[in-house]
Amino acid sequence: MKKAVLAAVCLTDKKKGFETAMQETRELCSACGIEVAAECIQQSNSVDPRTVLRSGKLQELADMAKQTDADGIIFYNPLSVAAAQRISAAADGLDVIDRKALILDIFSLRARSAQAKIQTEVARLEYDLPKLLQDNMESDHARGGTFNNRGAGETRSVIIRRRYEARISALKAELKQIEAHQKTDQAKRKKSALKSVALVGYTNAGKSSLMNAILKTTDRPDRTVFEKDMLFATLDTSIRNISYKNRQFLLYDTVGFVSDLPHELIDAFKSTLDAARDADLLLIVEDISDPMKAQKTAITMETLKEIHADSIPVLHVHTKADLAKSDEDLKGICVSSLTMQGIDALLEDIDKALYPSDVTMMCLVPYAQMALIARSKKTLDIRILESTEEGIRLQASGTKEHMKVFEPYRTGENR
Repeated sequence: MKKAVLAAVCLTDKKKGFETAMQETRELCSACGIEVAAECIQQSNSVDPRTVLRSGKLQELADMAKQTDADGIIFYNPLSVAAAQRISAAADGLDVIDRKALILDIFSLRARSAQAKIQTEVARLEYDLPKLLQDNMESDHARGGTFNNRGAGETRSVIIRRRYEARISALKAELKQIEAHQKTDQAKRKKSALKSVALVGYTNAGKSSLMNAILKTTDRPDRTVFEKDMLFATLDTSIRNISYKNRQFLLYDTVGFVSDLPHELIDAFKSTLDAARDADLLLIVEDISDPMKAQKTAITMETLKEIHADSIPVLHVHTKADLAKSDEDLKGICVSSLTMQGIDALLEDIDKALYPSDVTMMCLVPYAQMALIARSKKTLDIRILESTEEGIRLQASGTKEHMKVFEPYRTGENR
């Protein structure tokens, strides 16, 4: 589908957020390489249960599609299999999909890792199966197949269902193996006592650009992640080890949110969203230049609640600060991934949030315990002051729990 007519019913009780939703759907079309040739919008108190649009508007939609030479029709509103078929019949057989199918198409295009590809295929199969069964049920009746008299068509429907369900089961088994490996890696990370920070927020808010800006401050700026100005540019969770103040934390870049994210995708990308659920701190990334920023932030908070990540401490980070209005009053920290404005201040805020009650002490560590210093550098801020005959004199800062290992080596200089 290269060119489509965008259709929607604007419900009276949801009129307030309708334009935001429509703009998002336009951007989804663009992300999928589809040109919106025209728009057909009906104001109503309810949707028609058979065709979503009322009969007069449905005819207008069909005429609009013909006049613009559209390849298909995309509905903002959810479509049942039967409704999509009726609308397609009214529009001379054009392809008719809804917003959920559009998002699935984008995910299919963007998936890079084996895990993302499998997760997307599972969601697609579960979405397509009802339509295939509906098509073949109609064929069953045409062939004379019934519950009491099994015809060839009905047999084909049963075969299709079994094949799809077998494929879905096989894919889910593959996912379990991948997730098992991930859990092993995650257990190793937890054992290392490294804190984790997850970038979350609306799709295309600038999460990947922010991660790359933070990476520029480290000794490994070459480990950048993919970024592009489009919805769902990132589907895979990227993980980078960030060093700051002589200690480290893990930074996760997660899949972006949208309004009414299909449950199939939330379920399919459960392991990807686990990065947000298991984080010690969430950075809620908001595009300061987006006129719909407030609505998108609200959707982000609702999604965090839905995936049970709403109790995790958060920092609000406003990206694209170079485009901000001087009189704008914002809660949180403003950064620019382009100019690097605010990145150092953000890292300072992250450090304070991860280590709010640090203990600082002066220590004299024997040379025989040099390995202890090396092991602790990931979780403590260690500053070597000098080498003496007795050992290494240093200043260490960190949580009480992590500082216990240095208790035997405290000196009278403790702060």
